Amino acid sequence: AALSLAVSFGALLQLVGVPLGGALSDRTTSQFGRRRPWIAGMLAIALAGIAVIGTTSSIPVIVVAYIVGITAAQVGFSSYAVIPVEGVPDNMRGKVMGMMGMFGALAMSAGSYLAAALVSVPFFLMTAPVLLAIACSLPLLIGYKDPAKAKADVPPLDIAGLFKNLIVDPRKHPDFGWVWLSRFLAGVAMTGLFTYFIYFMMDGLGLPIAQAGANAGFLSLLSAPVSIVFFTASGWLSDKIGRRKPFVVAAALFMATALFVAGTATTFNQFIVAWLLFAVGQAMYLTVDLALCAAVLPNAKDVGKDMGVFQLALSIPSIVVPLVAPSILAIGGGHNYLLLWGMCGVLCALGAVAVFKVKGAR
Repeated sequence: AALSLAVSFGALLQLVGVPLGGALSDRTTSQFGRRRPWIAGMLAIALAGIAVIGTTSSIPVIVVAYIVGITAAQVGFSSYAVIPVEGVPDNMRGKVMGMMGMFGALAMSAGSYLAAALVSVPFFLMTAPVLLAIACSLPLLIGYKDPAKAKADVPPLDIAGLFKNLIVDPRKHPDFGWVWLSRFLAGVAMTGLFTYFIYFMMDGLGLPIAQAGANAGFLSLLSAPVSIVFFTASGWLSDKIGRRKPFVVAAALFMATALFVAGTATTFNQFIVAWLLFAVGQAMYLTVDLALCAAVLPNAKDVGKDMGVFQLALSIPSIVVPLVAPSILAIGGGHNYLLLWGMCGVLCALGAVAVFKVKGAR
């Protein structure tokens, strides 16, 4: 119950904290630039919050520390994600964002093994990932030429206006709205599969929990090389031909198809096919969609805030899907994964349709 409370409050706080942090970084006039201070500062706060979790058994303290730590980490990551938009030419963004996605996927796999190795040492279990994030960020923080801005070059720091304009009006900026909607629907697909695939192996395939856990690790290892290939190849090819939308559409359709295959699987081998198909789509999507997001930003002065809003498109499904999924799974006698994943697949395919509505990017 305490974990659910912490995760729920943390997710809700991020809905405001991530775009607000981006907006404040847009208005930062530090001599060290606009993004580096926020990356460094938020990682430091995240480390402090997570370290507290590893040193206490007090549930209220753990809840507060988790909320502070995870929100700070997300705000810092949002500032980091702005750098390819500001510091990389458009014809190279696919390759750079593909590399970012590839290393992010590798980090997720490495993190699961790190957690298993440190599970008996709570303090290091909690702090080691953040310390590694800080260490890996040092070359960026030292080497990136983050241009310092004068006050005249940044939006005014108007607190009331800041909250009023936190969300981009899709009526004024329809391309932004269509890309956000597509990203949100893809996020529903990703959340739907990754949240419930272990339960499916137990409920739908009849596997014992230990075997389902072992299979989950095997699936991660199996999809890693596939993800690496498509993270790098799709970004390179997208830059080469100067097109983003075809890759995003194809990626969404790959994920939608994979969800239907997963929902009809009756053996683990069949589910492997769905998992690998989804890995192809997800890798392509997370690479090229970021470049498409960058292409439809409405205001160069609000890049941090607007990229934070795009980040929410993948975060909100992690709140919404677990709220509605149990009711869907219960339809027809329970364990209705075909209906759940079928609905997620339809929404993901509709996200592909939404991309066709984007007029200001290819």
